[in-house]
Amino acid sequence: QIIDMRVTESGHLEYYLEYIDYTEEENEWIRVFQKNPLSPACGEGKSSESTEIMLRPAFPHWYRGGQVPARFPKNELVASVCDTWKVGDKVDWRCSDCYWTAEIIRLNSRDVVQVMLLDPPMGEGGQHPAKKKDLRPALDWSIIKGKREILASCSSGSS
Repeated sequence: QIIDMRVTESGHLEYYLEYIDYTEEENEWIRVFQKNPLSPACGEGKSSESTEIMLRPAFPHWYRGGQVPARFPKNELVASVCDTWKVGDKVDWRCSDCYWTAEIIRLNSRDVVQVMLLDPPMGEGGQHPAKKKDLRPALDWSIIKGKREILASCSSGSS
């Protein structure tokens, strides 16, 4: 939960966060945007293109292919995805009560894929088996672009 916000003397926007689900974590100031040293733009000196948002808003309602309702409440953001995940899809993987942004790198079985988590500082890095039921589409949370875009894609066929 965002408790407060400020702009530092150096011009950085920060939020003071309270971790509701992680009571052992201390409240802290977090810089809203940080440079991603793994971004090619960072090495080219394009600082605005190598900046990443470090907080994500609540995930919108999302539906699997055939579950999409005929009508939605106005002004509600909705994501719709196919059940057919494929290699290269960007996903959020639910593990230990957290969502970790990853890319599917292998289809292990009908119900399990292998994911590669983003490297630090954007993630924890590493490969892990993930049950398909624990995946949701990854979204681009860019507030600079003024919208959230689905990073995952669907393929035809069955998995």
